[in-house]
Amino acid sequence: MDSVENRPNIIWLVAEDLSPRFAAYGDSLAHTPNIDQLTKNGIVYENAFTVSGVCAPSRSSMISGMYPTSIGTQHMRQKSGVIDIPGFPKYNAVPPPEVKAFPEILRKNGYWTASYKKLDYQFGEPFTIWDEVSAYPSWRNRSEADKERPFFIYYTFEITHEINIWPDSTKNRFFDEFEIKRPNLTPDVRKRPTFNEENSVNPEAVVVPPFLPDTHTSRSHIARLYDNVSRMDVQIGEVLNNLKEDGLLENTIVMFMSDHGDCLPRSKRWIYDSGIKVPLIVHYPKKYLPKNREQPSRDKNLYSFVDLAPTVLELAGIEVPQWIQGKSMVTELVQTPRNYVYAARDRMDNRYDIRRAVRDKNYKYIKNFTPEVPYSQEITFLNQMPLMVEIKRMEKLGKLNQDQSYWLNEPKPSEELYNLNEDPFELKNLASNPNYIKELERFGNALEDWQNTYGDLKDVPEVEQAEQMWPGGVQPKTEVGKIIFKNDSILLECETDGATIAYRTNDTKRWLIYDGPVSKTALQKIEIKTVRYGYEESEPILHEIPSN
Repeated sequence: MDSVENRPNIIWLVAEDLSPRFAAYGDSLAHTPNIDQLTKNGIVYENAFTVSGVCAPSRSSMISGMYPTSIGTQHMRQKSGVIDIPGFPKYNAVPPPEVKAFPEILRKNGYWTASYKKLDYQFGEPFTIWDEVSAYPSWRNRSEADKERPFFIYYTFEITHEINIWPDSTKNRFFDEFEIKRPNLTPDVRKRPTFNEENSVNPEAVVVPPFLPDTHTSRSHIARLYDNVSRMDVQIGEVLNNLKEDGLLENTIVMFMSDHGDCLPRSKRWIYDSGIKVPLIVHYPKKYLPKNREQPSRDKNLYSFVDLAPTVLELAGIEVPQWIQGKSMVTELVQTPRNYVYAARDRMDNRYDIRRAVRDKNYKYIKNFTPEVPYSQEITFLNQMPLMVEIKRMEKLGKLNQDQSYWLNEPKPSEELYNLNEDPFELKNLASNPNYIKELERFGNALEDWQNTYGDLKDVPEVEQAEQMWPGGVQPKTEVGKIIFKNDSILLECETDGATIAYRTNDTKRWLIYDGPVSKTALQKIEIKTVRYGYEESEPILHEIPSN
């Protein structure tokens, strides 16, 4: 591993609920000069995909490098959300003991880490992952002692979230009806950030996807989506300008992405490309550009968001743990590109629907394990959207065509297959076409290989999964750490398998990740706290250091 001073800072700029609606991907309606500049000087990934069409399962994969279906983070949502969902278990997933969030690994290796306050990983909010969590994270908030450390910061931009595609009147009605406390809302949800209104998108200029009715409501929603993207670009510009002001542009790798696809009906929560194909743009300072890459350039290979964690670790000069399921985009996937990417849908709020997807560059295959369940279900949050209300009303009146109506109430076939070159919106199912028998067999085998390789909890009912993780519905608590004095060193232990042990010495505020004996020299006291992901953290224990 390189010395701390030689390693790059890394920033993630993560949009919510957003497909590749940028000039780099052939769509220039939104005004995005800052993202466009990243594109001109960086690498555009044309085939990047999330593992889920919804935020929490997707983010669990981004932060861990693991498939949600293999570590128990696949259901949306498992602990708590904006709307209470009675009748379903409330629990944190408890991943296998070796699994850690990659920012914790960064911290263990000398990085300072910070995140926007949306910590949506399904396994709780372990205090060991971040040095700072706030609505406005920044490297400028580091203590003097930490300013020599490289940093990793995870920004989240909620202005593009589904709730912000609603008109403000709908948002306010929703807050009142469901008794949402406005002070608890994030800044971008309380009030849309400002942007130059001259750049507002005319609803008549948007393209309505064929699975939605072409109405004023559709067009106004999509136009609002573009305007929210423009607002986000202003926020991203502020981050980039701050980097420039502080002389950090040449030391910082910037990665722009979204957590899954668009916030429109039949996009978010779905595993068609409208729900899982996302933007990914990376800019490297010249000195950190991998030897096998060029800037500007475009990459047409397939990438999954399980690949983000090992990529960041490799860029930081840290050995990638063997348990990580993703592969580095810097080396391994350049040398041996992916043949397939995979995605899953399980419970969405109060509705179960077990689906799995396999995609290569030309086809999408979907296996529906509950074909009797209609495509679209009565999901309370989605049903607040005026466009969804209109779609359901038009469906009852018989005013929708087949492409606009089939996904509302019809049961599903057991298999779906789409030719993405001829049918990018995935509307013409070829699974029953005898000319595609070999393709069905190939994708079926690929799905089975993936499930056998990484595991798939689809056959474990969620109530059983929750009981295994939180017996009796009670969150397990991490055992208190133990301190052992050995000669001039301090050793720390915890009896909870998989627990991370953190400590701080004397009167410092920053928790350090324990990675081996700590020298007793110049120590008067040491404080210990432990946590296993999904568990409640232990009580902190303060030890006075005995004098020799």
